[in-house]
Amino acid sequence: MAGLENEIILMLGELREGMKRQETAIGHINKKLEVEEKRARESRSRIHERLDKQQSDISHLETTVVLSGQTVAQQRDVIVGLKKTIDEDISPTIEEVKDIKRLGKTASLIFVGLGFTAGGVFFTMWDTVRPWLGKLLLR
Repeated sequence: MAGLENEIILMLGELREGMKRQETAIGHINKKLEVEEKRARESRSRIHERLDKQQSDISHLETTVVLSGQTVAQQRDVIVGLKKTIDEDISPTIEEVKDIKRLGKTASLIFVGLGFTAGGVFFTMWDTVRPWLGKLLLR
C-alpha cells in the first residue's frame, strides 16, 4: 500500500503543479484582458472625443451656412433696391445728359455751318464791296 500512496502523492503533486501553472496562465490572461480592456476604453474615449468634435464642427458649419445664406439674401435685397434706384432716379438723368450733349453737338454744327456760310458770303461780297470801299475811303 505504500507504493499506491506514493503514486497518489506523486499524482497529487503533479496535479498541484498543473493547477499552479493553470493559475499562472489564468493570471497572465487576466492581466492581458485588463490591458486590452484599458486600451479599448481609451480607444472608445478617443472615438467619442472625435465624434463630439465632428458634431461641434458640423454645428459650426451649419451656423456658417445659415449666416452665409442670410448674407446672400441681404445682398440680393440691396441689389434689387439699387436696380430700382437706378431705373427710377439715375436712368432719366443719364438720358437727359445725353439729350443735352446731343443738343450741344447739334448747336456746334449749326454754328460751324453758319460760320462757313458767313465766311463764304463775306468773300463773295468782298469782291463786290472792295472797289466801292476803296472809292469811299480814298475820297
